Amino acid sequence: MTIKELARICGVAVSTVSRAMNDRADVNPTTRARIRAAAEEHGYVPNASARHLKIGSTRTIAVFIQGELGQMLIEILQCLETDFAAAGYDTTLSHIADKQTDHAATVERIVRQGKFTGVVFLGRYGNADPESSAQLSRRLAEIDVPMVFCTTPDYSGSAAEHASISVDDLAGGRDLTEHLLARGHRRIGFIGAGAEQDGDHPWALRLTGYTRALEAADVAVDPTLAVPSVIGAEPYSMRNGYESTREWLAARPADAEPVTAFVGVCDAVAVGAARAFREAGLVIPDDVSLVGFDGLDLAEFHNPQLTTIAQPIAEIAQSSARILVATIDDPDRAVEQVWIRGRLIEGASVASLPTTDMAGSAQVVHRGAR
Repeated sequence: MTIKELARICGVAVSTVSRAMNDRADVNPTTRARIRAAAEEHGYVPNASARHLKIGSTRTIAVFIQGELGQMLIEILQCLETDFAAAGYDTTLSHIADKQTDHAATVERIVRQGKFTGVVFLGRYGNADPESSAQLSRRLAEIDVPMVFCTTPDYSGSAAEHASISVDDLAGGRDLTEHLLARGHRRIGFIGAGAEQDGDHPWALRLTGYTRALEAADVAVDPTLAVPSVIGAEPYSMRNGYESTREWLAARPADAEPVTAFVGVCDAVAVGAARAFREAGLVIPDDVSLVGFDGLDLAEFHNPQLTTIAQPIAEIAQSSARILVATIDDPDRAVEQVWIRGRLIEGASVASLPTTDMAGSAQVVHRGAR
């Protein structure tokens, strides 16, 4: 039971619950008694260390990054530093290693020691298990310091505890697939599907966008064309793209219907997959077209340049800073969930296929391995 959940049960603001639990005189006695009775009934225990965080807090924002510090996160961090500085706040970076298990305790310890005013979670947090991530998010709410999840959703459940800002992953997956469909492709694969379908994670949202685009074009969705990730701990890495695609190609029957294009779950996965295709004797885009997601430098300088969805890094950072500062000023403001549309950048990794069917469907040409 978090303070926000108790506030919802009682139909009052979080600040009212906080004042009632601390015996403040500015709370109606009847309201105070009702809140305390509900707290006892539902087993709510105020977090004593969280109360101390509000005493002597600095004008500093703590940014937490878990696991690998990739190029995109570094660029967003730089934008966040600029935006928070403009609002009068300093920024400090804390890294949480993947091997750590009690992330909430780690965050609370760092925030308590530094007396930070607000927290930004940049990139993923927790682990791949949806329930564990939800439990973590609910525990983080007990720290009672304004938090924003940047480039990732809040996994706490249907009633999100924290604001989140990210690219519109579903729309991006749909845009990439529609781009391939418009170029005549009908046998389109997806590289980087997770082990379990969880609608909140980026790979799942992008896969959903891919699926919906195919369905809207009356193209049958073939589940065998979803290349599963074989490295669950690094789903968005070049190594995962390479190993996953290599294993999928090796297991593909020799007489299977050819696939002419693939959507990579991200640029790194697409670049890794490109190596697997080259080793299999396939040339991009002559034999197979390939697109990515994120708009990183590695997509621009890959040969051939990858078609990709560029994440709106500056907009994501600006929205994250704006919402966190507003929440610091007004802790009771409504929780915002923001998705920002990415931009399609055309490279040279997609070939156009001829359309000869009078009914409008494409006749796919596959040149085969060289």
